[in-house]
Amino acid sequence: MTSLAIDPFEGWNPHAKQIEVMESTARNVVMNCGRRGGKTNVGARKFFDNILADIESGKGLPYKPPKNRKKIKKPKARLEYWCVAPDYNMSEIQQEELSLVIPEDMIEDWNASGNFIWLKGYVLIRFKSADNPKKLVGRGLDGVWLDEASKMKPETWSGYLAYALADKGGWTIWTTTPEGINWFAEDIVLKGQFIDAGLEEDRYENDPEWRNFYWTSVDNPIPELQKNIKRMIETYPERYVKREIYAKFNVFHGQVYEEFDRNVHLVDIEPIDLKRRLFQVTYPDGTVREVMFKRYIGGLDHGWNDPAVLLVIGCTDEDYYIIEERYASQINVLVVDNTGNLEDCLVKRYKELHEKYPMNEIWADPSGTEYIATYRRYGLPVIPADNTIGPGIRHVSSLYKVKEDTKRPNLYISRSLRNTIKETENYRYKDNKDGGSKEEPEDKENHTQDSKRYALYNDYHRQRKARAREERKKKGRRNLY
Repeated sequence: MTSLAIDPFEGWNPHAKQIEVMESTARNVVMNCGRRGGKTNVGARKFFDNILADIESGKGLPYKPPKNRKKIKKPKARLEYWCVAPDYNMSEIQQEELSLVIPEDMIEDWNASGNFIWLKGYVLIRFKSADNPKKLVGRGLDGVWLDEASKMKPETWSGYLAYALADKGGWTIWTTTPEGINWFAEDIVLKGQFIDAGLEEDRYENDPEWRNFYWTSVDNPIPELQKNIKRMIETYPERYVKREIYAKFNVFHGQVYEEFDRNVHLVDIEPIDLKRRLFQVTYPDGTVREVMFKRYIGGLDHGWNDPAVLLVIGCTDEDYYIIEERYASQINVLVVDNTGNLEDCLVKRYKELHEKYPMNEIWADPSGTEYIATYRRYGLPVIPADNTIGPGIRHVSSLYKVKEDTKRPNLYISRSLRNTIKETENYRYKDNKDGGSKEEPEDKENHTQDSKRYALYNDYHRQRKARAREERKKKGRRNLY
């Protein structure tokens, strides 16, 4: 740590792992940590502490300042540092953390909208987005802090920042939670010393200029945080607990929905009264219950050579039951005879299914805009879905998970749905060429899986917004009295 008369620990109560980071003298400090482990918090302090050390050492001197910096659009700084995040929204977190660290009397100009800070002595800090790495071209840099680096594209480092730092022998601070065995794991973490985060020990290079730090969310001792972490461990799918709480790299491989178990999730569903949406459900343990669905929703994936799929899902307050599937290849979306009547086509098949199970919404692959318009023209409530893959899979996985309090999942599949069951079991993550895993599913045998994700993920967000609106209305009514 620097010996300038600024104490980075003042007003801060770091945990043991954070103290180790602050005491490190390595040129490149890499923190691979669980969510809410305090990595960004210590990253800001280490970043500023390194800047102070550069100032104290006289780096960048001699320096000839501009005669009038305010009139020069982009004056050359004595020292220049970048804070890089996956996008500008996330870079705001870096600014917030630094605002708690940098003393006001050191600040010459802090322009939040312009994404820069001038410190006294012509020291410049810029905030950059890595969403387009080609824009990270610049003059030589003295140091860079990359927050949530695992979310960035590999060329962010290899194509641009590494070269910008080489000009001045600059240093780096890395703070992230892993996102699978990607470029960050292969090209950055493996440069340093072994950490027990799921990478092979014999692949670490032990480069003395790179220092790895590893801790989990559990290592942050804040009591309220630990309550939240305990709840997350109980409710999150195991894979996400391993990655986001325990900061492991090697968890997204093999079957995507590893929580799925025929002996847990497959049920026999028989209609009792379709008008009332009343069904008899026989569970794997032999329990028989009458279930009345509050509503139906659908998930729709377009296709021709690949099958087109429509899933019908019955919804209770807490649970989802996939009760019907339509799965067909090389069937036209619309076929009409000379009198205007529908012949066999997807529109006709889906309308028949909708008459049997009146769906509130059918969430569809948004890329098929013409198909969606056709379905809507024939009275089907088809809506373009948010087709986000990662968060969608995570949500579906959480529904498959057996909860500790109820000993039950929140998602069941009718035993008769052969294609949905087969694809759920065969839906797998891609492997890298070198055998590592990627957090990206294979693009095959995924048609029912996409349909399922569209419906469940989008329904979750729609219901959450509806509950929020209702809560605001209740608050408004209470305020009248």
